[in-house]
Amino acid sequence: MNARRPLAPIALGVFFAFATCMTALVAVTMLAPGGALDAIWAMKHEAHAQLLAFAPASGWAFAALSLVMAGACFGTFTRRVWGWTLALVLIAANAFGDFVRAFMGGPIEGAVGVAIAGAILFWLTRPTTRGAF
Repeated sequence: MNARRPLAPIALGVFFAFATCMTALVAVTMLAPGGALDAIWAMKHEAHAQLLAFAPASGWAFAALSLVMAGACFGTFTRRVWGWTLALVLIAANAFGDFVRAFMGGPIEGAVGVAIAGAILFWLTRPTTRGAF
């Protein structure tokens, strides 16, 4: 009998742990702009300016998103069915956002995002992956 832990929950947990850190970092830079952490926006000046236009609401939105990502991290690491469901919803929402981006001025980024999210959704819905939860 093989007692190895399935890879899917670990991979998703690590992914959502990273997403939790990134969304929390964005929240901090929106709620306390002008600090040393603003350097993370060096390659995305326009996005930073657009989000700052909605601060502090954008900061609180990213803080809430960070909590959702933390929940997905916990749910997938602990192999909960609701963790798998939340992961599915989050990746599908990301795919939808990338689909919209493909038609709103970022065709290459949008298409790549849809392809990646589509591959992750395909993987998530495979019986072996689904059965790990």
